[in-house]
Amino acid sequence: MDAPLSESSIGHIVYFIHPRSGILNAENDFGIAQWMPEDGGEPFAIKGSLFGINKGERITVHGNWETHTKYGQQFVVAHWERPLPQTKDQLVSFLSSKFVKGCGKKRAELIVQKLGDQALERIMNEGVGCLVGIKGIGPKNATKIADSIKSNFEIQQIMMALLPYGITAETITKMYKQWDAECVDIVRRNPYRLTEIRLIGFLKADEIAMAIGISIDSPYRLNAALQYVLNEICYGGGHCFVFECELMDRTMELLKGVPQQDILSELQLMSAHEQVIWEEEKVYLKHLYVYEKKLAHKLACMANRSGGAMPSLDIFIKQYQMQHRIVLAEKQREAIRELFRQQLLIVTGNPGTGKTTVVKAMIDIYRRHYPDAAIGLCAPTGRAARKLGELTGMDSSTIHMMLGFRPGADPMYGEDMPLPYDLVFTDEVSMKDLQLAYNLFQAIGPNTKVVLIGDSDQLPSVGPGNVLHDMIAAGIPHIRLSEIFRQAKESQIIMNAHRINRGEQIVIDKSKDDFFFIEQPEPERIAHLIVLSVLRFLDKGYKIEDILVLSPMKKGVIGTEELNNALQAAVNPPSVDKVELTAGGRVYRQGDKVIQIRNDYKKKALNGDIGVVVGTAFVEDEEGELTDEIGLACEFHGRTTVYTKQELKDLLLAYATTIHKAQGGQAPMVIMPVSTSHYVMLARNLFYTGATRAERVCVMIGTHKALSVAVSNNKMVRRNTGLRERIEQYMRSIHAQRKVNI
Repeated sequence: MDAPLSESSIGHIVYFIHPRSGILNAENDFGIAQWMPEDGGEPFAIKGSLFGINKGERITVHGNWETHTKYGQQFVVAHWERPLPQTKDQLVSFLSSKFVKGCGKKRAELIVQKLGDQALERIMNEGVGCLVGIKGIGPKNATKIADSIKSNFEIQQIMMALLPYGITAETITKMYKQWDAECVDIVRRNPYRLTEIRLIGFLKADEIAMAIGISIDSPYRLNAALQYVLNEICYGGGHCFVFECELMDRTMELLKGVPQQDILSELQLMSAHEQVIWEEEKVYLKHLYVYEKKLAHKLACMANRSGGAMPSLDIFIKQYQMQHRIVLAEKQREAIRELFRQQLLIVTGNPGTGKTTVVKAMIDIYRRHYPDAAIGLCAPTGRAARKLGELTGMDSSTIHMMLGFRPGADPMYGEDMPLPYDLVFTDEVSMKDLQLAYNLFQAIGPNTKVVLIGDSDQLPSVGPGNVLHDMIAAGIPHIRLSEIFRQAKESQIIMNAHRINRGEQIVIDKSKDDFFFIEQPEPERIAHLIVLSVLRFLDKGYKIEDILVLSPMKKGVIGTEELNNALQAAVNPPSVDKVELTAGGRVYRQGDKVIQIRNDYKKKALNGDIGVVVGTAFVEDEEGELTDEIGLACEFHGRTTVYTKQELKDLLLAYATTIHKAQGGQAPMVIMPVSTSHYVMLARNLFYTGATRAERVCVMIGTHKALSVAVSNNKMVRRNTGLRERIEQYMRSIHAQRKVNI
């Protein structure tokens, strides 16, 4: 075939070669198709970003020719545009297509009949006004039609302008939703604005800026770099602030060639404008500074509100023990007394020390004294909340759900609308980062009591802050349960968890069947044994949701990514009976165990929620109408959610998860690799946290040498946080004010 000389062609796609379904999205926009030119020439293959083009739709493609060694000549599409329809038939076809919401063929014909060949131009120029009055088109549909046409052609022009800079179609689509037609001007003036709304990271924005020609010492660049480094250190390392010297060193390393004084001047300017808060040598992201300061003040105020002892309380405690035929330890009884004395109380303890028992006793005795009291139970994750609910027999929710978090809005409950409870219990408090703690305590009313339950020896929060440790160190009322109960002493899981926590080697009693250690030094063999162990448990009748495979790291042969691939192949292999969806290089198969890794309030799917793939389904648009896009249907505790391909970046296979991700949840069976190949992650609190996830059986596979390194390593990575000092300052101030008032 003689290829046309022109580098543009008007025509339509006859059929898609890849993917055969022709279904593309903004994230996976590459396609190959057979193209039929409108000028009567022979059909040829086109390839490139074809997302948004329908089979049979009249389109203009722009690009260039290349010769493929296997497939011959192909037209590489640089960009494409949807030309304005020229005839009445083309107008009706476009107006009744899926791109125009609120319209159908009958309405399209009426629009063309009323507005003529210039229908689209009139709608784009005059808007809703020219549609009102056309039979069957009310104000709501008129708005849908006009907005669809406007956005359709605007975003097309924006893509033509921005795709050459390497910005993806997915990012451009999101930009348009945020900034409308101003996208191109914003990007050309300051591409670092894209980082502010988290569409791309600093490094990608920097590439675009250099391509546009922005100078290396531009204030926009320096500002974005400082923000990037602050966020990387705070959210990557759990810090609330960064020391000035580290911030300057890291930023200078990032912006090689930019003088130190220029960066320092920009930091001073950011501080003057309160983009950051600079306290002596400490630099805070503004929101973290606000969270820390307000949380410290609230905690100090609550810690200083206490009442006298209740004379009848010991009688209530005795009655409870007799009724439930238990004997509470002295520390448990003390915790109950402190509940009535304090407005804010922390109760911590290792496994087997009776945290659940004391919570149940607190609730029962508090209800006896205050029958009409409203009591709320919550935890940081869905799994932890469900566990708390099961153990207490009461309704329990995540902190996010209790506070009424909503997409793109502040929580429903906060300082202006406190939670409607007299008493709030929060479990797994070690997982709470600074922001979540701030949100919770902002919503606590002046007369509401709060009891925080947790294990201070577990891993700290993933996000910024070390809230539990700072509260305890600052002198917030705290009871630590330490007595291990007789029943717990029978559990090797609990006793070995305590040994790990004390820095001792585990002890295996071969007469028991709840703790096993399989010696194996080779990572490849460890991975193989993990798969065999999972299959063995499944053969014994356990379900996949009963088994947690926990690894310290994501990468490597025994990291979660490789283990997930191996376990998926072994546990849920491909089958003609199981539908699949591929996105981001990952295969999601019907029956797969999956985990949500980011909060999505619209879907009511929270970070750490575990579910199962149940199939595929058509995706709904923003109006709740079904589209022709195929998504992945997943079930989370009886609720089905459909994910688009773009949204699947927030959903991972969950046959294996990191120990951090498992915090707050438990399972009957836990299997963990313990290998020196994870040397950098061999820490006491990590393996202590992992072992305490097991309810019935804990299996460690690796070497005693690696475990010895882990239990010996009790070096806690210090987090930069000022919460403890601020609580202490506020408490001193409150005490001083009391003395003045006296």
